[in-house]
Amino acid sequence: MLKEDERRSSLRAEALGPDQSAMLERGEVHVGIRHDQYPSRHLASHALPPDEVLAACDPSLQLGRAGMIDIGRLASYPLLLLESGYSVRRVFNAACRLADVEPSILLESRAPHTLLALAEAGHGVAIIPSLLRTDRYKLRIVRVTHRRKPLRERLVIQWDNRRLIPPYAESFCETLAEYMREVLPITLPSASKTAAVRKQGAVRKARGR
Repeated sequence: MLKEDERRSSLRAEALGPDQSAMLERGEVHVGIRHDQYPSRHLASHALPPDEVLAACDPSLQLGRAGMIDIGRLASYPLLLLESGYSVRRVFNAACRLADVEPSILLESRAPHTLLALAEAGHGVAIIPSLLRTDRYKLRIVRVTHRRKPLRERLVIQWDNRRLIPPYAESFCETLAEYMREVLPITLPSASKTAAVRKQGAVRKARGR
């Protein structure tokens, strides 16, 4: 059996937002990967590529222009949204307030792939993060913007700098950060998908050598 400290060191957990920060500060986990929404002077970090807010819909729907749609134009479509605990939803809600628009919400769900399946079937427009894989679905993907700027949020790998993290954890952070810079974002606007596939194929080939 694992001793209590060994159990803690082997713990893998899922947590959102401030819950993850609290786990780091209590020493329950060594490192966390999250959106950089809750600044703390105790947390050090490695910056990762940002997570973008994307809109996904049936390819027959002419959504946006040049791979982008302004949130003011998007709000009138029936929207398929993740629940409010997700960072992409909080960013989307904040942008709606800034743009002074009231979104037409058809469905809220905890299951991203449910939203993608409904969007593929033509039931609405799914609002998703660029970290989500969409390659199993036939969808048109566009960036969501406000005043011509993409909605995005910084991703970070974080740890509590008041504690000495094990060497393997520090090495893991550096290696993971390097890898994620190579492969992110996972999903791009439809016009950019070919380039993304080529990039990911090149990364896999290079790592296989």
